[in-house]
Amino acid sequence: MKRVLFIFAILLSIQAQAQYSNFIETSSSIKIGAGYTHDFPGLNGYTITGEVTFPFAPHFEGGIGLKKIDLSGTPRTSQVQEYTKANTIDFNLYYVPIHTEIHTVRFGLGYAFSAYKIRRSYPVFPNTASEKPTSWPVQDAKSRTSGVNIIAEYEYELPSSPLSLGLRAALYKAYDRVSFVGAYVAYRL
Repeated sequence: MKRVLFIFAILLSIQAQAQYSNFIETSSSIKIGAGYTHDFPGLNGYTITGEVTFPFAPHFEGGIGLKKIDLSGTPRTSQVQEYTKANTIDFNLYYVPIHTEIHTVRFGLGYAFSAYKIRRSYPVFPNTASEKPTSWPVQDAKSRTSGVNIIAEYEYELPSSPLSLGLRAALYKAYDRVSFVGAYVAYRL
């Protein structure tokens, strides 16, 4: 019974797409971008993104992407330079409420798999006044994590060209949640 319902759902979506002729069909694209990224303890840096997107139903697109995140700063003490370095692979689903010949707006939800390396420093307080002052030992960690991405995009398609320019704001999963604002260039296939 599950197979029958699955096949019926696929056939229904194909039929619905064929009947919906007012929708301007989107095409697959390759996006390359970069932007400013901020992490909770006060780390700032950049993120480089690359993504391939493809339409699969009216108003919906899928995407597979890679990100390199590099953040650093001295949020707790000037004695230790803290950092977050992460590489992620993302699987995203976009809802496209607005798509005209030159303007596209997307809202996305995705899932990221991240391999990260971090350096943090937390204070160690002495128990009595006779002991040495507060110290800031360095703690390095390297591991993997995964989590949800939330994305909003605006894209301007250049007339008579396969290129588009876009802006993206997102909450990404690296080591912890990071906020991102940046631009990208897309090549429509």
